[in-house]
Amino acid sequence: MPIDFEGICNELFAKGIVIAAVVARTNGEIVYISSNWEVEPDDLAQCISKWKSKSQFLKLQGEKYSLLMNTSEYFSGVNYKERSFLLGAISLDENDQYVIVGYAPAGVDGRGGYVDVVRAANQMKEGVSYMDESQELGKYDEEAPAEAASEPYQVEGVDDALVEEVNGFLTWIKDSNGLAGYIQYYLDQDDEAVLARLAEIYGDFRNVFGF
Repeated sequence: MPIDFEGICNELFAKGIVIAAVVARTNGEIVYISSNWEVEPDDLAQCISKWKSKSQFLKLQGEKYSLLMNTSEYFSGVNYKERSFLLGAISLDENDQYVIVGYAPAGVDGRGGYVDVVRAANQMKEGVSYMDESQELGKYDEEAPAEAASEPYQVEGVDDALVEEVNGFLTWIKDSNGLAGYIQYYLDQDDEAVLARLAEIYGDFRNVFGF
């Protein structure tokens, strides 16, 4: 069956983080765009090109986004002035690839929004329909960069979904543009509330592992 780009994006928007999105070919040719966004193909093409060239920042609609994460499969960029996020991912089918770029505005927690964008990209394949609220979302870490990922750790008797989430977390920790990038961002922003919460979480980890 044809790819339901609108259905996939509506499912993405339902999460409440990404509010607008555009789906395009890797050359910037737009195949779907949400009604609340206006993006020019040439502008989108240069944005995708910057991403693919491992640039440290992207521009779209005249706004600059510093990349906190940048791999061949996905990216996450923040506009320091507006505190908004630009999030992108590429679909899995190398013979029929699509790029989805989503926008998360200031006021929402856009830091983890790339996970939902990757899940949306993974559904962009002929014969795959978008997932409704009753279905389990797909893996977001399967296409993580080789240098950051390792073979998933399998544990007999443990719920597969739980193992999947832990493996995704492990991949994110190992990615130099992952956890470290987010922590550095909030250190640079001198965000006392977030840093205090991070200190609490660090304490929780110490208690869990006894160090």
